[in-house]
Amino acid sequence: MYEEHKPFDVSPYDHPDIYPGPRLGSSFLFWKGRAHRMDAEKGVPVEQQAIHFTNVDHVLGSLAFQSTHVKKVEEFFKEGRFDSKVPVVAYGSNVCLAQLQYKFRLRPEEDDFMLCLKGTVTDSDIVYAPFLAPYGSLPAVISPVKGAVSEVWLTFMDKKQLELINSTEKGYELRVHEGKKVRLDTGEVFGNVYAYYEPRALLWNGEMRRFKDISGNSPLQAVWQSEMLNELKLAVDHKGTREEFIHLLRWDRSYRDFIEDFLQAECTYTFDHPDWKAAETILSIGEMKRSF
Repeated sequence: MYEEHKPFDVSPYDHPDIYPGPRLGSSFLFWKGRAHRMDAEKGVPVEQQAIHFTNVDHVLGSLAFQSTHVKKVEEFFKEGRFDSKVPVVAYGSNVCLAQLQYKFRLRPEEDDFMLCLKGTVTDSDIVYAPFLAPYGSLPAVISPVKGAVSEVWLTFMDKKQLELINSTEKGYELRVHEGKKVRLDTGEVFGNVYAYYEPRALLWNGEMRRFKDISGNSPLQAVWQSEMLNELKLAVDHKGTREEFIHLLRWDRSYRDFIEDFLQAECTYTFDHPDWKAAETILSIGEMKRSF
């Protein structure tokens, strides 16, 4: 089982216990299949932040190895290209390095240049969903929890990247938040931010549960994905081994349907999050206000 110290080169597609993936200690640029550490200087806009690069060919890049040179974000964007980006909140596996590698390999012709900046969201928490991802994990949803503060990441995508990520988030709706409750660690706030939204949460023993991987301040109990799958195995009285149970979740369509019917009937809480509204249009950074 994977709990603490999850490997950075293994994705949820490889094993469901990995979900949502190990969290990095720093904002980063994902580019050419690896991470490049970013500064998060207070009061400095994204374009002025520095990115550290290394010559070491490793998925952790300059997050783990000494940087050899530094560039500012703006040096990569000419003629307003940064203003064409869309700020999308990542709260599940879309900041897991191995997961990003997998998703961009689905369309190798797409540029994988993606800024991923740490931040927080207030009055929301990242909780388990009452359905299965294709790889057997219980994925994440963003749920209303008054007073909670949760770590999230703001990713900046162009329209083609957004189409790619949309294609991997089947069942979720891209919604917009305009209430300034998503704030980067730098203090910067974007007038419109978007997130993948699903109005159902797992209700387990009468309460929602959050992910232990994701830092935050919340009244909800935090558990690992592996613990949640163990409890699900007991709840459906599966007699085989844990490995057999996970194999069925991943590869047996009829067994997945049985599990999802159980979750829908016994463990589903439906909500309407007041902070996330239907998005009539998707605005780029150049079309919205920004502040500190």
